[in-house]
Amino acid sequence: MEHPILFLCLILDKLGIPSGWHYYEHANEYGVLAKVFAPHMVYSYFVCLLLIILAFIGTRKKEFIPKGFQNFWEFTLEVIYNFTQDNVPHGEGHEPNIVPLVYPLIVFFTLYILFCNLLGLIPGFMSPTANLNVTLGLTLITIVYYHLLGLRYKGIKYFKDFLGPIPWLIPLMLPTEIFSHIGRVISLSVRLFGNLMSKELLLGLLTMLAGKFFAPLPIMLLGILVGFVQMLIFITLSLAYFAGAVEEHH
Repeated sequence: MEHPILFLCLILDKLGIPSGWHYYEHANEYGVLAKVFAPHMVYSYFVCLLLIILAFIGTRKKEFIPKGFQNFWEFTLEVIYNFTQDNVPHGEGHEPNIVPLVYPLIVFFTLYILFCNLLGLIPGFMSPTANLNVTLGLTLITIVYYHLLGLRYKGIKYFKDFLGPIPWLIPLMLPTEIFSHIGRVISLSVRLFGNLMSKELLLGLLTMLAGKFFAPLPIMLLGILVGFVQMLIFITLSLAYFAGAVEEHH
């Protein structure tokens, strides 16, 4: 849950770096650092640093028979790879193989979103994905990337997918496709943000009204489930968009 005292922001504030919601809300007064070190940004940096450290620990001593963190990373990456391959064209028949192009991005989305979702369950921390700026940024990466994939594999013909199968349907299909793609931006970002924010608010209310211990526990357990489910929904929809951009439409 999001606590009134955020440890990392408090440490940065003591070091003279304007980090906290007060600075962020008055960014014009405190300058660009107030935005760069806003709470959701600070905890996003923290998640990225944590993933880098865990990856370094897991890969610094590679062994033929993996164990410890190496075993964890090999299992995790294999599961994500298989899930990616099952949901996008991977070279069977005449279809393109886009797995090498989308797999690294899906690994990042999976680990980053999951860690961000679960981070808010630790006292003194917050979930960066409970901020719309973060989820919108992730969504825009997906939207821009699947358009680039479509252009790479179909060239200028990619835009024909927006026009429909026959010319006289263009006035109907073109606005529909445009609104559909705009709707993807809204649904993908707001769904993740809304679920995480509601969890944060509910935990905060229960803590204030019913105590700090047993009352929030069911919501914290539910928060773990929500964190996994929302991560899975985001990457599944992203993979569906990637696949749809390169597949031939009939």
